[in-house]
Amino acid sequence: MIVEVALAGRLHRVAVGEDADALVVAWGETRRHVRLHRLAGAEWWRLEADGQRWAVRIRPHQEGLRVTVGPARADLTVRRALPVPSRRAAAAASARAVEVHAPMPGLVVAVPVAPGQAVTAGQAVAVVEAMKMQMEVPAPAAGRVGEVRVRPGQEVAGAQVLVVLHASGAHPGGGV
Repeated sequence: MIVEVALAGRLHRVAVGEDADALVVAWGETRRHVRLHRLAGAEWWRLEADGQRWAVRIRPHQEGLRVTVGPARADLTVRRALPVPSRRAAAAASARAVEVHAPMPGLVVAVPVAPGQAVTAGQAVAVVEAMKMQMEVPAPAAGRVGEVRVRPGQEVAGAQVLVVLHASGAHPGGGV
């Protein structure tokens, strides 16, 4: 899953997945295996990251979280990242056909939709695995599946078209 973390006025895209007994958190070229264990009460946790341990206080603050590690304190918000349409996808959307692209190079694990199937905005149309993390690729709009261009087990490039949707109100080949 890709999340957006707002910290110190900057927005960071972070991939979060699972690996045997830990979370795998990756951003940029950095990748960490992370474990959180509840300590005393609801706010104190032991954070383990790549063999190092810290006592961490995590509590609600305004619209996000306040995280305290020793004397350091940070306010952050975390939300699931939404797909950001490219110019090409925006042009396709204006024609009522929406291409759903792979967010990164990886292996297609599942394609839970078929041509002609109705989908809702946000519904998973494919699952792609990269760096042992699986990410659901959501439909950016409601409509019907026009084409499925990949199959499970297929390797894909970043930005490769996975599925073509015909947005609600459009028909394949010109309108739905």
